[in-house]
Amino acid sequence: MATTITLDFAKPHVLRNAREYKAAVAEIDRLLDEGPARGSDAYDHLKFLSVLVEAYEDDHYGVDEAERGGTPQSVVMFMLEQREMTRSDLAPLMGGKARVSEFLAGKRRLSVEQIRSLRDALGIPADLLIA
Repeated sequence: MATTITLDFAKPHVLRNAREYKAAVAEIDRLLDEGPARGSDAYDHLKFLSVLVEAYEDDHYGVDEAERGGTPQSVVMFMLEQREMTRSDLAPLMGGKARVSEFLAGKRRLSVEQIRSLRDALGIPADLLIA
């Protein structure tokens, strides 16, 4: 049985290790599924965790990705932000929430069909979606 890790930010801090990073990503996924309203405490918590996850990824996933324009995941996240969409909006394009989570966590590459869907729906050039 997997144990659920909760993050305690009584004393705010950066994500210190992979375990906290995974817990933050899981919490982001949970919050996105709820779809909190802008201005709510849950929405603010979602934005806060997103900043922490982005900082952790920047620190731990190398400069090479940034130098070549980012990962397919970062390109998709950028386009979602630009279009004021959420990760949940990707589920119909990618075959479900599990596929979205696996892709954004770097556990799964995009299929040709997913690349086509993302290209058509978000206007992302296909070459930016290929790892």
